[in-house]
Amino acid sequence: MEKQIKTVQPPRLYDLTTLQRECNRIYGYTAQQTLDYLQSLYEKKLATYPRTDSQYLTEDMQATAVSLVLWLRDSLPFGKGCNGELDIDRVTDGSKVTDHHAIIPTVEIARTDLSALPSGERDVLTLIAARLLYATAQAYKFEAVTASLDCAGHSFTAKGKTVLQAGWKEIDRLYRMGLKQKLEKRR
Repeated sequence: MEKQIKTVQPPRLYDLTTLQRECNRIYGYTAQQTLDYLQSLYEKKLATYPRTDSQYLTEDMQATAVSLVLWLRDSLPFGKGCNGELDIDRVTDGSKVTDHHAIIPTVEIARTDLSALPSGERDVLTLIAARLLYATAQAYKFEAVTASLDCAGHSFTAKGKTVLQAGWKEIDRLYRMGLKQKLEKRR
């Protein structure tokens, strides 16, 4: 029998390319559609500058990002999965920011009726909000167990895992559950 403790760190914040890939995978949006929705959110002051290749924030944004994360935790349905200490340092590194920092929602999200946004914009804004929560949440930790047995010349292997700390995966699970319900309603 073999036991191992494994850790999966949260994903980084979005740059434009990773956001476009995720929007295509989840919603079927083309790269141009994603950019158009994001540009519109930027013009409405609901998202930061869209054309960035950075996945980090600068140090001067830490206080704003913390208050935004705390609001998202309280206000979004999947934010309720956030428990544990907030790790803003994981997403902060000014040396890795070139012209513009990672894509995140702005504090204007707190003063906006999200249901009034067009569905594409709402999808993109919700996705970047979810990613900010993931990126600042605790790591996902689990114990992986592998048991190998030999019986009458046959080898059997059994594997299992026990979650020790749900971390960012719990937020992801709640987000996907809400997404699945929303997509079923559209059908």
